[in-house]
Amino acid sequence: MGSHFEHLKLPRIINIELPRRVTGGFGGTKRTNVNEHGKQLLDQISTLVDPVKQKTSPFRLDPKLIFKIKVAKKQSFPDDLVTQIGLNVLAREPNKAIVVFSCDKELAEFKKRLESYSQIKDGPKYEYFGAIDELVPLEPEDRIGRLLELKPVQPDEIAALDLELWHTGDRKEMRKYLDDIADVLESLTSDATPMRMSDSYIGEYLCIARIKVTYEVLELLLLEKIVKEIDRPPQPGFERTGDYNLPISSFPEVVPPPEDNCGILVIDSGVLRGHPLIAPVLGEAEVFPDAKRKIIEGGPDDVVGHGTSVAGLAIYGNIENCIKQGSFDPTAWLFSARVTDENGKYDEDILVETQLDQAIRAFVEQYPNCKVINISLGNADQIYRTGLKQFRLAAKIDEIAYQYQHKNILFVISAGNAFYEEAQSNEQLRTDYPNYLLNKSARIIDPATSAIALTVGSLSFGRGSITEPSDVRRQAIANLSGYPSPFTRTGFGVDGMVKPDVVDFGGDFVLDLTYRKGIDLPKVNILPDSVAGVSVITLSKDFNSSLFHICSGTSFAAPCIANLAAQLVTKYPQASSNLVRALIVNSALLPKEIPPEFQCKDKKSQSEQIKKQLAIYGYGQPNLQRAMYSAENYVVLSEDNILIKVGYFHIYEIPQLPPDFIKTKGTRILSICLAFDPPTRPTRGDSYLGVTMEFDLFKGIDRQTLMNAYEAASKTSSADEPTENTKKKLTEKYGAGIVVKLSPGSTVRKKGTVQRGQVEITPRATKYNDGPMTLIVSCNRKWANPDEIEMQRYALVASISHSDPQVNLYNRMKLQINQRSDREQERQRGRV
Repeated sequence: MGSHFEHLKLPRIINIELPRRVTGGFGGTKRTNVNEHGKQLLDQISTLVDPVKQKTSPFRLDPKLIFKIKVAKKQSFPDDLVTQIGLNVLAREPNKAIVVFSCDKELAEFKKRLESYSQIKDGPKYEYFGAIDELVPLEPEDRIGRLLELKPVQPDEIAALDLELWHTGDRKEMRKYLDDIADVLESLTSDATPMRMSDSYIGEYLCIARIKVTYEVLELLLLEKIVKEIDRPPQPGFERTGDYNLPISSFPEVVPPPEDNCGILVIDSGVLRGHPLIAPVLGEAEVFPDAKRKIIEGGPDDVVGHGTSVAGLAIYGNIENCIKQGSFDPTAWLFSARVTDENGKYDEDILVETQLDQAIRAFVEQYPNCKVINISLGNADQIYRTGLKQFRLAAKIDEIAYQYQHKNILFVISAGNAFYEEAQSNEQLRTDYPNYLLNKSARIIDPATSAIALTVGSLSFGRGSITEPSDVRRQAIANLSGYPSPFTRTGFGVDGMVKPDVVDFGGDFVLDLTYRKGIDLPKVNILPDSVAGVSVITLSKDFNSSLFHICSGTSFAAPCIANLAAQLVTKYPQASSNLVRALIVNSALLPKEIPPEFQCKDKKSQSEQIKKQLAIYGYGQPNLQRAMYSAENYVVLSEDNILIKVGYFHIYEIPQLPPDFIKTKGTRILSICLAFDPPTRPTRGDSYLGVTMEFDLFKGIDRQTLMNAYEAASKTSSADEPTENTKKKLTEKYGAGIVVKLSPGSTVRKKGTVQRGQVEITPRATKYNDGPMTLIVSCNRKWANPDEIEMQRYALVASISHSDPQVNLYNRMKLQINQRSDREQERQRGRV
């Protein structure tokens, strides 16, 4: 963004009463044209088989018959059926296509059954073939990896590439393939073009090699059917590991932040109070695990090291950037509550909820600027499952957040780290990545299910090891920046809430694929979380030998968000915790690179893919500048500390978009974000939240017409779904175009306490120029007692952005808001 501007106020119009909620108690269609369909499949088999028989590979490779079975929508074709027709499954793709191979180059069994299915010959009907749409070959472009796609090999380049072959399950066969390729490369090499295979690995599921080839040889390899993918290897992030061991004298003196800057309470294993980058910023450190009032080993100091690593990121944010710049400027004060012993365990005599409660109350009540609380601890045995009630610790956090509304404290919690338990060997982490992240065992854990906290998942840097960058046996699992970390835990949360809420960088896993002498099976280990290049750089507890160390985990993504939150609280000291949450979530962007498994490729699968993205990324990765400032082409409108009666509507106006906003080429995004902090109750299986809220946005319809419709709905419509009924009646009368279709839809987003809906406005979009848009916010009662809870507070953020920085959006929006405010003041004076 260019110039920085202060956010604008979102104009609110009117309240409308809404009635209180009354509490009360192989599948698919068979094909009719089986004869024609069967003949088409037989023709496609002929096309697949003939090239295999005729083609001679320049690499002298056995021409394995590998192709795709495209399965019809709403149909399935299980593995046992694939085996029955004489094929073997190599992979299943996100679009339901099955990659298969056959040792029988004639596909005899497959053809025999298809002839019976198509009624060419008598025999069983084999109706399951109706699930197959078509049989297609794999093309060279299917074998190009994403990094290679982004940076193609040039005609004059000799490129180091990672070659992966389709693993048939026969290691000896795979070894022969690699040996044949290596022999050909060696025969083609010369002083001018030194080509070779420098390393290789064959495991149960992986067959990979590091090769160095010319553009011409790459083109030949891409024609080979046994080749699964060729890609550029991940690049290391730093030139040398010595960067982490810079002497203390290399850094200038750390100047503490201003006294009134926000403080972050890190509830963890303590901190090293003597660390030269912590001591000047440390407000206070205490111990809270001790039932018998004994001073545990180390006192408030960090014996384990985890808390020091988390704290460093909380007070400095991106430490890697600090090292590069040679300047450490803390943006927040640090408070530390040690809740574990010297072995990293909780006190066996005290409830964790008690420790948490005592720690938070002690710091929040004593230090008014202690507003952000980071918890990078979790219980890996408490994995959330759909339909479960809220966990105890998460419920305690929500209870404290609600009790301390007047203090406006904000919890930031790591999603937790998952291990792919279903993997028969660790190398499956790579072959099954990223799909396993949506497994039940990878769901978020206690206390990441907290409804009012910001839960943080993890992203990979997309870099390789810098210690041994050319070693093909050292494989980073995620190879593009912004891909989900292979250990990040995923949503959804209680009652289907979007969790995690956001993500940030937390590192990657590196697989060590090495052989043990005399043993045929490979030993596959995940290297320690200190692999240079793929990991997060933060502070080390052993600062006398090294100020920094490297580690990976969602534990280290969360404090980066805590740091961002603290900077927002410092910028807006009167802001509620709801506004801070809304600004953070509204600023979040999905990474530029998303695994194909989670991309939205067509409208039919869009809804399901969006749910996958939400489960992995939440609303995306927050951006401090977008959260803190508006710009000429990016306008944020906000309203804070709003009290709404439970059972009421609030109506807001989004100023009319200027003409050049639509006419000027570029990407146009409209976003609405709502955050509220309701009462919660873990015993309620019907609804964890006692109060729910939601919003809808309308365009091209008179505001008075909307107000009349909602007023009528408050008297006549169902108490359970008044807004849905009202929208339905309005669209039936005025057309579907009046509703701005925000993504995700209301059904998904309204389940959480921070909700964002976005829409990309295309040049063909209608009604956006027909005056201001109208935003309707509603508050509904679930189980909250009307005598105890009459009002609910919330914050609201709306943003409009254009990718072209020349679009002067800010000043035009500001002028409209000021003019409306002036008219309202004149109207008020006229009433006096």
